[in-house]
This record gives sequence, structure tokens and C-alpha cells, in this order.
Amino acid sequence: MAFRFIPLALSLMLALGGGVAMAQEAAPAEPTPEQILAGKRIWTDAACFNCHGTNGQGGSSKDFPHGPSLRQSALDRATIYEVTACGLPGTLMPAWAKGAYTERGCFGDEPGEVPEGTRVIGAYDEAQMQSLMDYIYATFRKGKD
Repeated sequence: MAFRFIPLALSLMLALGGGVAMAQEAAPAEPTPEQILAGKRIWTDAACFNCHGTNGQGGSSKDFPHGPSLRQSALDRATIYEVTACGLPGTLMPAWAKGAYTERGCFGDEPGEVPEGTRVIGAYDEAQMQSLMDYIYATFRKGKD
């Protein structure tokens, strides 16, 4: 399967702070305060701060994996979205999108089986995932992408 080498490639990108766009998309419209607030609720509900830090600065907890800084990452919005929606196979980053892999293709693959070593939470629909991105960009990544 094509996603066999994705864990290594994405792990290296995150570790090195580099990035390659997974997909080119038009810049999203300016989010409304309501969309940003909805994204903040998801950030809190999913406890993203446990791994990525309260201020998106990167994790340092002794109890949770040390997720990368969302403030300093060189990844673009489309890539951050894909990693959040689909997780990173072979790592502790779970897939948060409903139907990740099975109903919604990930990393350019058609829908199919969930890769081994991938934890799928599947809690949020596409609109909620976009709201989470709106919150991350309004709060931690102002002026990036």
C-alpha cells in the first residue's frame, strides 16, 4: 500500500520542522468568531493541549507524548489538517476525523483499511475539523500560510 512509508516521512517532517504541502488549496475565507470559538471547544474537548502545549508551543508533559510546536511548524494548513484528520500511522498522533481511512481517504490514498499502528478517534466531522484549524491559525499561527 502507498501509505507504508508515510509514518517515517511525516515523522521526519515534523521532527525537522520542514514541510511539504499534501494538497494545494485556496486560502480559506477569514473565519468568523463563532468558527474560532467552535474550534477552541474542539481543541479543549480533544485535549490537544496535553501533547501540543497550552499555547501550541509544543508538549513537555511527563504524562503525554511531546507533540510538536504548532507555532513554529513549517507545515502548511493543508498538511496540518491532514495530519490532524488522519493521524500519523506508527506514532501516537491519532486520527480525529470521522471515517478516517475507511470513508475518507488519507494522504492521497482512496478509502480502505486503517493502517496498522494507527489509532482512529473519529470524533469530528469535516466542518468541526475546519473549525479546529481556524482556531489553531487564529490563535497560534497568525500570519502563517
